[in-house]
Amino acid sequence: MTLGLPVQFLVRAVAIVAGLTMLLVVNVRGVAFYLAWSLIGLAFLSEAASTFVFWQRGRTVRRPARRPPRG
Repeated sequence: MTLGLPVQFLVRAVAIVAGLTMLLVVNVRGVAFYLAWSLIGLAFLSEAASTFVFWQRGRTVRRPARRPPRG
């Protein structure tokens, strides 16, 4: 059960937590270092992209459907 949270949010949260945990636990060298920062970076970039799409969709004017003329 997702507790009402979007799946994208949960994926980003797991990526951030996994990346930060790797940075804390693993000796900060080599492949693990780059993998941890990649997880954090990808989560950040996907959040930025989704925010941009949200803003763009909010800017579009939603006009009600036109009624046909009476007569």
